[in-house]
Amino acid sequence: MTIDSVLTEARCRVTTIHGRHDPLFGGRSPAPNLESLSLLIHDMREGSYDLGLATDGDADRIAIVDETGAYISVNDLLVLLYWYMVEVRGERGPVVRNLATTHMLDRLARHFSQKCYEVPVGFKHIASAMQEHGAVLGGESSGGLTIRGHILGKDGILSSALIVEMLAKTRNKVSQLQETVFDLVGRLYAAELNEPATPEMRVLFPRHLQQTNVETLAGYSVTEISTLDGFKFHLEDDQWLLLRFSGTEPLLRIFSEADSPAKARALLDAGRELLPL
Repeated sequence: MTIDSVLTEARCRVTTIHGRHDPLFGGRSPAPNLESLSLLIHDMREGSYDLGLATDGDADRIAIVDETGAYISVNDLLVLLYWYMVEVRGERGPVVRNLATTHMLDRLARHFSQKCYEVPVGFKHIASAMQEHGAVLGGESSGGLTIRGHILGKDGILSSALIVEMLAKTRNKVSQLQETVFDLVGRLYAAELNEPATPEMRVLFPRHLQQTNVETLAGYSVTEISTLDGFKFHLEDDQWLLLRFSGTEPLLRIFSEADSPAKARALLDAGRELLPL
């Protein structure tokens, strides 16, 4: 595996899981999400490791597990890496995210007197905005990211090496770095769900929302509605709800981010209630 080679050359001690070539992925989903990382989490908790890394089948998306065996969301990881690039590496510049990715990046960009640019879902939009604005980092909550000066495409090999570099340079564990960054930007919690979508729903639902005056969601005031890609309802304090149709599956995807897990779930419920009966 390429990651093994890169990390071994950097004198890291590496233990590999599922490293053999298998086009069927052992019957499992190759997506590097929490549901598919049970063995990695188990080994992290039983062994003495600093970091657990996982990629999908073509190694363009990444997931990580910290030294305690806790899964670290990609949203949290993107915030850590943007902090590292600016605070430790000394890079200067904005950050780019898609509209389904954490607004903690917006908060951190403001802390650095920089801007966070929001783009539609699709890494081509992130790459284009990075070129246009000279961004330090671009990423999406589904696990893809890249940095300035590298290829304009998501790269899990680069991401893995960059995370290891961050730990080596700072001499901190992932959990310690999270505490540092959350002290700067606070904490937001993401949630999501998928609803089956028919072709008729793709036509009727946007019309329904355009004709519906949405002033509150889960009891919280809506401050702005964006139709950049689906319908995104902005609330106070960088909280939001997004409803958009998947471009690859017959699904309506509902995302939320709020200052507590309970509030994030309440926003998902409020989003489901917007669906026409």
